[in-house]
Amino acid sequence: MNIVYLVFGNNLNNYQQVYFSMYTALAQKNSEDRIVVVAEDASLFRSFGDRIDVIAIDRTRIKEWEGEHQFFWRVKIKALQLVAEKYPSDAILYLDGDTFIYNAMDSLRTGMKNGQNYMHLEEGKLSALSSKTEKLMWKQMRGKSYSNIKIDSNSTMWNAGLIGVAPRHFACLDLTLKINDAMCADGVTRRLIEQFAFSLGLNEFSKLKPADHIVGHYWGNKAEWNQIISQFLKESFMKNNSLDEIIEKVKQMDFSSIPIKVKESSTQRKLKNFVDGFYKNKKPVFVKR
Repeated sequence: MNIVYLVFGNNLNNYQQVYFSMYTALAQKNSEDRIVVVAEDASLFRSFGDRIDVIAIDRTRIKEWEGEHQFFWRVKIKALQLVAEKYPSDAILYLDGDTFIYNAMDSLRTGMKNGQNYMHLEEGKLSALSSKTEKLMWKQMRGKSYSNIKIDSNSTMWNAGLIGVAPRHFACLDLTLKINDAMCADGVTRRLIEQFAFSLGLNEFSKLKPADHIVGHYWGNKAEWNQIISQFLKESFMKNNSLDEIIEKVKQMDFSSIPIKVKESSTQRKLKNFVDGFYKNKKPVFVKR
């Protein structure tokens, strides 16, 4: 099984999230698992040595992967196709950077070996979801077909923080790409297109199952997790911990003590934005060269 990550751009928060998630993968992997990171800045992963495989991509390839409609998250689909092409016999367990593995992965390995596809968790029928984006997507696509898949009241949105693809079903990535591009061409609001395309494409080959009992996804509390991970990395590197020592530290962590989602007060958010915008630092002073 290939445990796969994708990271590009120059935001170090994104790279440190992948770092931490890979530590949890190293803590849970078996001898046959491979960790693969598709990265724009491959130099940032030198500390892992030969414990991971790095596939370097550049800005030209990223722009090419965005496709005709220059859709940012189309890159995710293309990256998984690249890994599937390089390792055609090995299942893919893709993880977003803002994830961690907290339970044994045996059931995922067995499931994908037997042809089961996975995504992180079922978010619900698109027709019943309540966010503005999802309501608009339902309004735009209701009754339409994309790559011969009709969008109806049973069309389901799954969270794409984890994507598990059985080797016998790698063709579902081609279908996912076609659905994604068809939705872009149709002018569907973009924020969740790739996620919904994965939901439809993978489910067409294997009725999807969730994996949130094995992998945590803290998309709803990134600020706190980024701070915790930053402190963890600082301490580890300042103490010059070996990779094995870091993995042992990860094994001792209680992941249930840190929330993966918090509901932010809209009033507090608006007040913070107002204060940040109103009280700006003035007259900065710099050293002279």
